[in-house]
Amino acid sequence: MNEELTPGLLVAMPSLKDPYFEKTVILLCNYTQESAFGLVINNPSSIQIKDILSEQFEAKEELTNPLLLGGPVQPESLWAIHSSDFTGNTTSKVTATIHISSIQEVLSALVQGEGPHYYHLGCGYAGWGEEQLDREIQEGAWWLTELDVNLVLEMPYSERWENILQQIGIDPFTTSFLKNAEV
Repeated sequence: MNEELTPGLLVAMPSLKDPYFEKTVILLCNYTQESAFGLVINNPSSIQIKDILSEQFEAKEELTNPLLLGGPVQPESLWAIHSSDFTGNTTSKVTATIHISSIQEVLSALVQGEGPHYYHLGCGYAGWGEEQLDREIQEGAWWLTELDVNLVLEMPYSERWENILQQIGIDPFTTSFLKNAEV
């Protein structure tokens, strides 16, 4: 376990063939010996935010972002990752520049023109039990790396996984030396 890299980015290695987590990037928010918690930040659904909102939000053109599928645990839970230019009653700081808030609070602020400049809205989360993530990292399923604020807040979803692999020196197309890891 590497606590100084939390919060950090957890990237699925090319050998990870789990149907849910293949080619994912996770904003790892909490990582202790007892548990780990993170949000998948590169798995957009086909649903646009405005498609699931009440009428008060439907007129907002900027709400065309897709809803991110943040993980298989509690898919009914809704969240917003956003820049630090917005702080609400439900806001928790991940870092000085990345915050997490309730989706309702961020949407209300956006409608009033007071929301964050950068935001991503999603549902569900990824969670691990005691020492589970440690084992999966040791087995080669995941790589834990430093947090990249630009990647989390601004980079297109489709570029995130390959970008991180390139940053850590792994070519996703030539890593056949890695064994097939399954979670």
